[in-house]
Amino acid sequence: MFYYTYLNVQHDMDLITAKQKNVFEVFYQRAKILEVENITRYLASHYSPRTPTHVLHNGPDTDYLYGYDLRNQQRFADIPLQSPAANILNTFRYALSYPEVVNIYTIWNDYRLLGMVADHNVLPTKLAQLKVDLITQPAWYHYFGCIGFAANRTFCSTDEAYVSDIEFDNFSMRNTITMYFPFLHQARYGVAKYGLLGIDIAVDEAFQDVLRPFDTVNPTRTSISFNAAEPCYRWHLCLNKPFMRTKAGEDLYLKWSYSGLDFVKLTLHSPAFKVYLIVLLLGMVAWKQLYQRLRTLAHTDHLTRLPRRDILTQRILHEHDYLMLLDIDNFKSINDRHGHTVGDAALAAFAQHLRHNLRKVDSAIRWGGEEFLVLFRGMEDDEMMIHSAARLLDRPLRIPELPAPITFSAGVIRIRDYLTVTEAVHLADELLYHVKQHGKHNIACYEGKTIRLIRPLPDDAEA
Repeated sequence: MFYYTYLNVQHDMDLITAKQKNVFEVFYQRAKILEVENITRYLASHYSPRTPTHVLHNGPDTDYLYGYDLRNQQRFADIPLQSPAANILNTFRYALSYPEVVNIYTIWNDYRLLGMVADHNVLPTKLAQLKVDLITQPAWYHYFGCIGFAANRTFCSTDEAYVSDIEFDNFSMRNTITMYFPFLHQARYGVAKYGLLGIDIAVDEAFQDVLRPFDTVNPTRTSISFNAAEPCYRWHLCLNKPFMRTKAGEDLYLKWSYSGLDFVKLTLHSPAFKVYLIVLLLGMVAWKQLYQRLRTLAHTDHLTRLPRRDILTQRILHEHDYLMLLDIDNFKSINDRHGHTVGDAALAAFAQHLRHNLRKVDSAIRWGGEEFLVLFRGMEDDEMMIHSAARLLDRPLRIPELPAPITFSAGVIRIRDYLTVTEAVHLADELLYHVKQHGKHNIACYEGKTIRLIRPLPDDAEA
């Protein structure tokens, strides 16, 4: 049950990660339509260094354009976007409308950081202590740190995007992954400016479906990381799966960890445990029927699909009124002339013939070899039994493998309370032997102290 739960968790992990959209691909497509010069255009038309910026609170749907001077790490602009002038930033606002986007910004080579947020209250007045030298930033160095870029403005890397490690964002106070895209901007007078377009993606929102995957028992610890290896705590069950590839060609790994107690809780909530409970309850309610069914299967002859002789007990015998012992006529010659395969086919066909011509309350048993035993129930008198047994003689059995019909001889007795199984079968066998001695293809029974032969033909004679 625990192993099944483990396999089920693995399967769930595969399904959940398969449905997770690739956020890096989504925002790569969004970044391609963002024109960074629109940010500078809007800022130039709404901001003057001589005039302090006053923030207007225009409602919860207002986005804000902000600016930082990275050298003194002070905020110099905080401007609400207002239509119709803000329409030039609609693509930025659309990208910012995604719940997993915390911040969109540009870092310029003149040490300005210009960006957009949905709520200006997340912006500190002063940036946290950062290294002022941009070239020491991994993303900046990745694209602009080579000699070739300084000479001819060719990016140092052809990567479409640079993806940061998971970091803590000073603005939103959340764990984020940042995608950086390089840009070149040809300003007036032929002066080329360049920098990075950054999109901060909130980890918890972007990967909510894989970090909190279930409605009931979630993993004890969930995380995503660019590192494949991570130690697993003692007495924890850990699963690790690469589930997303960034535009920079790196794999992002999903990691689930269950403590021993949480895994037991998960097992108790699992389908396997529910099935186990259902089976247990059904077994408690119907154990007698189940035992009887298994016992029947264990005592069933594989060729004829009839119960074997060891199923007949004293109790079952006395639940019936009559016992008939049957023997297929000339069965040895069938095997000798046509082979044991045809003999087996004859036995199987005869067993089916018995089932089709007996009532539901009667029972047929394969007694051994070519012998069969039939138990009749609910017979009021001998004549009723004789009429029922005679129907077997009235309906000849033919199979394609044999040219002549299959006939049988039988002896039938009334079951008395004092008879044991051995005694009852012995009496029926004596009557069967009598039939074999008097022409076969007949049924014998006792009529008083004499033996009566049943033959459904007009010229039948009694013994």
